[in-house]
Amino acid sequence: MTTRVDSWIWAIRLTKTRSAAGAACRAGHVRVNSVTAKPATTVSVGDEVRVRLGGRERVVEVTRLISKRVSAPMATECYIDNSPPPPPREIVASIPQRDRGTGRPTKRERRDLDKLRMRSSFLMVAVALVALVLAGCSGDDDSGSKGNKETTAKAAPGPFFGACGGVTVDEVSRITGFAGLTLTVNNTSACEWDASVDRTGKVASFNWYRGSPIGREEANVKLSRANAKNIDINGHKGFIGYDQTQGICEIGIGFGADFFEWSVSASERGSTAATLPPVDTVCDAARQLSRLVIERAS
Repeated sequence: MTTRVDSWIWAIRLTKTRSAAGAACRAGHVRVNSVTAKPATTVSVGDEVRVRLGGRERVVEVTRLISKRVSAPMATECYIDNSPPPPPREIVASIPQRDRGTGRPTKRERRDLDKLRMRSSFLMVAVALVALVLAGCSGDDDSGSKGNKETTAKAAPGPFFGACGGVTVDEVSRITGFAGLTLTVNNTSACEWDASVDRTGKVASFNWYRGSPIGREEANVKLSRANAKNIDINGHKGFIGYDQTQGICEIGIGFGADFFEWSVSASERGSTAATLPPVDTVCDAARQLSRLVIERAS
């Protein structure tokens, strides 16, 4: 009996959905016996599986193979949890949260909106009366009132990057040096190029995040990658994270309220830290691809 790693980590409840498990594999966040795993990678009893979720790495040993989701008590019988303790509170607290007023409203914000609607008729009358009083007292000089107005600075949306950041499969193959790349994911916010049909080979991916803070992703990369630092490409600031043992390099560049991220992984089935190319070569490819996206943005 063979079990795919994406099915197994979903079945033991490490991810909420199977699609999330597959996405974690494709992003290079899952390793089996210290080798970056693709969704179709198989696991066996005794294998060590590492899954990076929300900035924390789970380390488990396979004791039983399952591919269908089970209850939490039954799931714990299928693995031995060797995960390190959670990070200190001060590190978790440093991850930026969603800015108030952006994104999907929270339950508390929705309740406040409902209360506001219930009192809307009274408030509208009160505001109208106050406006009439102020209009009578303001006079003809608007310069004083303009000086008292407060403006809230909001980050402007970034440019349009086009399909797959405006980069073709031939350019990705030439820059990364990965032979046989094909476009396996192509939508309005993400593209992925794989060197193997079963997604167990080398891979490059582009993601465009609109209305999402780059700081949150930067904090996750700094927690999960062996090396991470700030970077500047063509005058645009961002971050770079890389790991020689995984053969992966990730670059994120911010544009106002948006940012994009390139992830280049030279790891494939059977590769080890000794057989992987220098991570500097992988990061050079990620830099070139990021520069192309910036130059072609509109």
